[in-house]
Amino acid sequence: MSVDVRVAYQEMLASIVVPLLVERGFTEAQGRHVRVAANGDAISLWFQGSQLTFPGQVAFFVNVDAATGRWVEYRRREDPGADVTALLGQVYGRVQPRDEYAFHRGSDDWNLRQAEAAPGYGAEVRRMLDDVVLPGLEKHLALNATLERAIAGGVVQSAFERPPELPGVINRMSYLEQDDGYVQWLRRAVA
Repeated sequence: MSVDVRVAYQEMLASIVVPLLVERGFTEAQGRHVRVAANGDAISLWFQGSQLTFPGQVAFFVNVDAATGRWVEYRRREDPGADVTALLGQVYGRVQPRDEYAFHRGSDDWNLRQAEAAPGYGAEVRRMLDDVVLPGLEKHLALNATLERAIAGGVVQSAFERPPELPGVINRMSYLEQDDGYVQWLRRAVA
């Protein structure tokens, strides 16, 4: 009896990927896996299953959102009652699969072609999250916290270690300008 690819995809997430997130301190709420550190830094991951790309195949995305505690505090001014996941977006994007797992070379959608391949896909998603994505997001947040302290302290230019490249993931702090509302807020918060 053949297993439906959609069922295999769901089982792969539940049995292979989600246990890693639980081990790393994530909790699940409304379809997202969220970890909030004592200092307010937060990371959110969620899996977005797409419609069938071709009969018998499932495309899916691994989405990430992260922010420092200061960013969350800044965003909370706009929406005081919001769940923390609505306040993230300082670092955001999608985890890009290696070519053999992608719909096509360089795409950000994973494409599960056969139910029997689901355990291998799960192992690869787990490996990417554990070895690349989570450590990379943590480094981005550490850099952002350093930049926030420098901006709040009035430092105009500083040399910082670049965070790791995470294809498909954007760090908004890399694009700050002097007139950015967040820069102005950071400076006023210290003054």
